[in-house]
Amino acid sequence: MIRGDSSAYWRWRLLAESRTGRRIWSIERAQQLARRRVPVPVESYVEGGAGHERSLSANLAAIQAVQFLPRLGVTDSLPPDLTTTVLGTEISMPLLLGPVGFTRMMHPAGDLAGVGAAGAAGTIFALSSMSGHSMEEVRDAATSATWFQLYFLGGREGAEQLVARARDGGFQAIVVTMDTQVPGDRRREARFDLSPPLKLNGKTILKMLPFVAVRPWWLLDHAIDRFQLELVQANGLTHEGATMTAQDALLQWIAAPPSWEDIAWIHQQFGGPVIVKGVLTADDARRAIAAGASAVIVSNHGGRQLDGVPPTFAVLADVVRAVGEDAEILVDGGIRSGADVVKAVALGAKAAMIGRAWAYGLCAAGQPGVERVLSLLREDIDRTMRLLGIASVDNIDGSIVIPPSEWSN
Repeated sequence: MIRGDSSAYWRWRLLAESRTGRRIWSIERAQQLARRRVPVPVESYVEGGAGHERSLSANLAAIQAVQFLPRLGVTDSLPPDLTTTVLGTEISMPLLLGPVGFTRMMHPAGDLAGVGAAGAAGTIFALSSMSGHSMEEVRDAATSATWFQLYFLGGREGAEQLVARARDGGFQAIVVTMDTQVPGDRRREARFDLSPPLKLNGKTILKMLPFVAVRPWWLLDHAIDRFQLELVQANGLTHEGATMTAQDALLQWIAAPPSWEDIAWIHQQFGGPVIVKGVLTADDARRAIAAGASAVIVSNHGGRQLDGVPPTFAVLADVVRAVGEDAEILVDGGIRSGADVVKAVALGAKAAMIGRAWAYGLCAAGQPGVERVLSLLREDIDRTMRLLGIASVDNIDGSIVIPPSEWSN
């Protein structure tokens, strides 16, 4: 259901999606249901990676390569304490919702569903610059801490305007994505020549028609939402006094992506924590902290930017050794279970972030789908900690995992 819309249609859709949400028993099941609901080009955007998608699959394989070492004989019957803090904000479990672009293309509720589910779960939501909902809409829907992920839409001048809006809107942190100097080689998307943001014109309609004809609920939902698929954060951005189009803002971003020198002015203008996303080396982690970042996100953009880079779990320990005493470390890339989250914390991350996992829930069943995904992950974190004999997230450390031996080289 779209927040604030009490029409009979959306009330009925909420009931239907709640029923669908109850049919999600794993992240893989959410993925299956998502594929049944959204058109193939939308599915390709969610699922796809760069190049041959080797880094995408390597993320999943690396997590599976980490083994557990349980502590037997624990008799404490109390449930484990899943709470932790990230940059001073207490969250109910070591898991955050990472930024995902163009979620309104997946479901009309888009990031409103994401931030609503995050609030219900008691965790942090990171809003993408590529959202179909404005910062102000998401802020008004939020009931827990919310971060803003910054692309330099409109170049430096546009970025300054976005940072000011995030500051004035009460966002708690800015996430600067550094690994998107240019878009990656997204071959699944290129196959359909329908890369977002989609424009509702004759050409797009003709291309999408064969795909949406077999996904009637997606089509009806978006028709009632008036196909609002534009890049709304670009609306109102100005350059030298003139209002930019979304296309202008995208071109300016590619022409002038962020550099390390930009972290300082972002921190000064925003006045709160700045987080650098896209770190894969100890050297870049040190650069980020030296530039003024309060935290780094070990990320290869879900394998969507440069194919052939290492999986995030394989380099996490290097980053932790380099800056773990000076900053908080988060990690994303391939998280599909609560056990994966526990592995991330054991390898030194403060918490893990999910992208595709919550997008699957959104595609499958709107906000009820996202809530169900988060509930399943929480249950599995709890279960994994009990089976490992760990009473608190604070007690998770490297003694409970065996990473592949080659990662220590």
